[in-house]
Amino acid sequence: MMNAYEIFQQLHDDVATEILGFFRNEQRDIYKTTVATLAVQKKLRPVFVQKKPVPAQIAWLIKTLKQRPSDTVAEHLLQVWLLKTQKDMLITFVAALGIEHDEEGGVEDLPETIDPEKLKEGIDLLLEKNPAPLVTLYLSVFQLQQPGGWPEIAEALAKDERLQLSGAVEAAAVSETDS
Repeated sequence: MMNAYEIFQQLHDDVATEILGFFRNEQRDIYKTTVATLAVQKKLRPVFVQKKPVPAQIAWLIKTLKQRPSDTVAEHLLQVWLLKTQKDMLITFVAALGIEHDEEGGVEDLPETIDPEKLKEGIDLLLEKNPAPLVTLYLSVFQLQQPGGWPEIAEALAKDERLQLSGAVEAAAVSETDS
């Protein structure tokens, strides 16, 4: 199971830029808090990062999110981004698994085990409607929601050729599902 900072390591920089651009443009408070938190963590004053041009800020954030000490921040950003921009995918998946959820795809109680047949059906449904790299990103983040993740999802991520994250994620694939 990958940690969030490792997910950022595997993401194509265009996708990471798109995710951070979403926060900069749509969720300014989260963006500012992220910059401040990561700057302090690196023993820098936040203004050092804030004074950089936007592309340099985002490049610095991406580089920093790929490091182990940024894991908690990276996980939070990925979770919020998915909840805010990929709601249909979240709802499709949890519904396919038979997990109770709200209209936003939020889940209160996650199951301890996942039915492998329902998981296969859920993954197939997601792949019908979404680019494979985005599905892989979502499943990787979903794995983080339970300590140790679910062995069924881990197996699917390891064995299903359609679910490869490393270097394959393209920004266009993510953008297609934003509408």
